Amino acid sequence: MDITYIHHDCFVVRHAGRVLLFDYPRPSHLPAQAAQMAAPLLHGADLTVFFSHGHPDHFDPNILAVTAGAATRRFVVSDDVADMFPDSLPPDAVIMAPDQTREVARLTVSTLESNDLGVAFLLSWPEKRLYFGGDLAQWDWPTLPDRARAETCRFFTDALARIADFAPDVAFTNCDFRLDSLGGVVAFAQAVRPGLLIPMHLFGDASRLWTLPSRIAEASPPDAPDIPVFCYAAPGDSTVLE
Repeated sequence: MDITYIHHDCFVVRHAGRVLLFDYPRPSHLPAQAAQMAAPLLHGADLTVFFSHGHPDHFDPNILAVTAGAATRRFVVSDDVADMFPDSLPPDAVIMAPDQTREVARLTVSTLESNDLGVAFLLSWPEKRLYFGGDLAQWDWPTLPDRARAETCRFFTDALARIADFAPDVAFTNCDFRLDSLGGVVAFAQAVRPGLLIPMHLFGDASRLWTLPSRIAEASPPDAPDIPVFCYAAPGDSTVLE
């Protein structure tokens, strides 16, 4: 499995002859060089496009033009995307609400409800399991009332239990350095312990990602094995999950 960082929450995953594209954002949230990195990975591909929700940093209404060079393409989108942007999707797009499961081109796709908007995806096929969180995170902003912060943490903790049961080989989850909790990425690592952790939602600033592995290690039991973290720096950086 080859994983390439494009920008923010946008990644390209290549595995077993198929290409998966996640949360391709609008041009206002996508530097030109990042779009240029994505284009050759999509050209001629057997492509499945996923959108977790319709926020502009996660969804480009011009996605049909962006993916026009793919050999084949299919779309799996949250129901809010279909509601807000029906003209941006082909008629055969797979539309998913929270807590649904569908088979899409020999790929099992399940969804969890996000605590922001839309869904998180749980993808499985015989060789691998992948989690993509969209905007599901521990959004415990200090400006929130205590009760709202507690509810946010409870929602996220409940979601972690379900994701841990899924046991993903690779997990994409949000990391927000504006929050003391980092958006729950350390808690996610401890609860889920994926084969590879991929932090995201950095708005293009990955300059502090290198600090994350040590923060996860400090929060782990002394005898716990390290959790590999993909610490990318620029669009086009990639890693391989054996």
